Amino acid sequence: MLATIRPSLLSRATTRGLYVPTRSFFGSSKPQEYQLSKILNGTPNQLYNIVSEVSQYQQFVPFVEESYISQRCTKNTPTRAGLQVGWKDITERFECVLTCHENKSVHSKSIQLDLFEDLETKWVFNHIGNNKCKVDFTLTYKFKNPIYDRISFMFAPQVSEIMIKAFEKRLIQIKTQEAKEKYSLKKEEAQTESAV
Repeated sequence: MLATIRPSLLSRATTRGLYVPTRSFFGSSKPQEYQLSKILNGTPNQLYNIVSEVSQYQQFVPFVEESYISQRCTKNTPTRAGLQVGWKDITERFECVLTCHENKSVHSKSIQLDLFEDLETKWVFNHIGNNKCKVDFTLTYKFKNPIYDRISFMFAPQVSEIMIKAFEKRLIQIKTQEAKEKYSLKKEEAQTESAV
């Protein structure tokens, strides 16, 4: 599997093969952006369905305590959703606007924030053959508290990795369940044919 992390604020130095961002002690007025690309054993349709169905996040995404979809368009595509995220003594509840392009991309921009000034994610799915999909994940954020902002650059790459691993694990669970259902259906059909 191929995985790369590309912070938008890059230094030319690398640590263990990954670019690391250059930060001043006083932080930056610009949001931080991290990009991660990975090839997964799934189709764009499977991955799009997992990412766009925000209401299921509480079942498999680390730190998500509650998740829901509050609005859908006429095509039943989610357009607004919400999450409650908890870590140690910190709890953040927010809603986001979703822009979904079926089987291609999901963009989320948070609109109700306490800890963050800006928080966005974008998923892009590209079919590369043999039931494989290249997933490009972008995390963009800026804390309201400059202290959090200065410290957070050390953890953003790990958070991006944790996120995409959670979705990869979910993909495996769904594919396994689909395979079991397909096997059960074939077994029932075979039993019906033999009984005739």
